Amino acid sequence: MKKPPQNRMYYLDNIKWLLAVVVIFHHSFDDMGTQFPSYHDVFNKITGINQSFFMDLFFFISAFFIIPSFLKKGKAEFNKDKIIRLGGAVLITILLEMPIEFTLMKEFVGIKSSYLSWLYTQTISFQWGTFMGVTWFCWTLLIFTLLWSQFADKKNIQKKFDNPLPSLIKIFVFCMVMIPINYIAVVLNNKLGDAFLGFLDIKFFPTYITAFILGIKAYQNNWLEKIDFKYGIFGLIIFMFFISGTKGLIGYSFNISNSFEILRTPCAVGMILFLLYIFKTFFNHSNKVTKVLARASFPAYVVQFIFLGLMIKFVLPQLSWNPWWIAIFIGAVATIASFILGIILYRLPIFRRIF
Repeated sequence: MKKPPQNRMYYLDNIKWLLAVVVIFHHSFDDMGTQFPSYHDVFNKITGINQSFFMDLFFFISAFFIIPSFLKKGKAEFNKDKIIRLGGAVLITILLEMPIEFTLMKEFVGIKSSYLSWLYTQTISFQWGTFMGVTWFCWTLLIFTLLWSQFADKKNIQKKFDNPLPSLIKIFVFCMVMIPINYIAVVLNNKLGDAFLGFLDIKFFPTYITAFILGIKAYQNNWLEKIDFKYGIFGLIIFMFFISGTKGLIGYSFNISNSFEILRTPCAVGMILFLLYIFKTFFNHSNKVTKVLARASFPAYVVQFIFLGLMIKFVLPQLSWNPWWIAIFIGAVATIASFILGIILYRLPIFRRIF
């Protein structure tokens, strides 16, 4: 394994493909929690841990590369590229993947209508996130990116600084300031619904926006180079404290209604700091396999529910194993199949512009 150039951030690629794997297993455990009610609580704790940080880290990494891409392509080409890549992924999901998933899963989720009828109902009720599947992330990232590009000043953003990371105290105070903002988002989510206009779970959006902005700031200020052991351990500590309280994993709870949503920002910020330190320190390398996995991670993320649906429809009824092994097996098969299809898709000329 070759040593990378000093300025090459291979660890971000490695985080990206590993996050895609985590997301697929996350949905496997989520589905099995529904299928096996007696395991719902324990599986819900696993998915709760994942959900507390992984999409936020996706937003952070995506935002980290926005400025160099904008400067390289210019505003018009940059926006066009994002619309094709992110918007294309959404269209593929709605027109190709979701009809397959809907057919496979409609009995599992208790839906009796046709796909077009269901699609129409969700559209007029403004719950667009339901038919975007996992590409709600692509839709949201597209909106964030296009809004940012409208206000981005090329002269200002091309300036890079070598500013220090915010102190540990400032990071902690910022997380506390986000708590009342998260509460407002929870109230808004309750009024608008979980999938309003494609923005799945608005109650999480203050943290998503935070991660997006921090990704841009991290690039401008060269922050990733300054994340050391102190920041990594600090991140792990605040993550463990808040996630333990919100999900009751170590026998205590903050006893706050919607505590998981309201206290989400410290969880996400903490785990992002920890994972960035761990991967930068131990996984900042590349080989042919990791390059392929990183390239295939986006299409694998998009198509995952096809294989999860196939496994649940045709394989799950044949299995009599312990639900833990079933969830792991279904997640593993769906992961492998999704990445294989992902490799095929990004090599096909028709999909190359998107993936």
